[in-house]
Amino acid sequence: MGVVLQHVEALEILLQGLCGVPKQRIRIHELCLKSGPNLGAVASEIRLLCDLEQPEPTWTVRHVGGPMRGAGAEQLAVLVRTMVESKVSKNVLRFFYALGYKLDHELLRVGFGFHFQRGIRITVTVTSVNKMLKLHATDEAVPVTPGIQLVEVSAPASSDTYPEIVAAVSSFCEYLAP
Repeated sequence: MGVVLQHVEALEILLQGLCGVPKQRIRIHELCLKSGPNLGAVASEIRLLCDLEQPEPTWTVRHVGGPMRGAGAEQLAVLVRTMVESKVSKNVLRFFYALGYKLDHELLRVGFGFHFQRGIRITVTVTSVNKMLKLHATDEAVPVTPGIQLVEVSAPASSDTYPEIVAAVSSFCEYLAP
């Protein structure tokens, strides 16, 4: 993860050349929900993502775990987190409210992404993060940090493929370094 303060167009051209595929536009309405006190001893957080770039918006539920810890984690050059995603129906927000989850915050991520496929699928997204001034008002969203783009590089992995994935992601990120 990193940020770009300037030269977003140059980064886009570089990613286009590295990936060899057209960019994908990103416009994601993200709602962060936290569990209430009656849902267990440990609070949990989930994210509901609505892809507004689709002709019919699609919904995904995502849970991102904490960073991997221990001796193995200290030897890895990248941050490893467990992430679970699933496509869901459009009434998912009502479902989680009924379970006792509460809206913590919402944001709109706007930008572009690329998928790099060379044995390992690496996803790179470059987005601005915007906050809503009114509940669910995506058309009135304003940048949280104007002029700064968030750059995220991710790849799916399992415990037995960490070294291979870490090497691929680290190598790929070297191309992106200023």
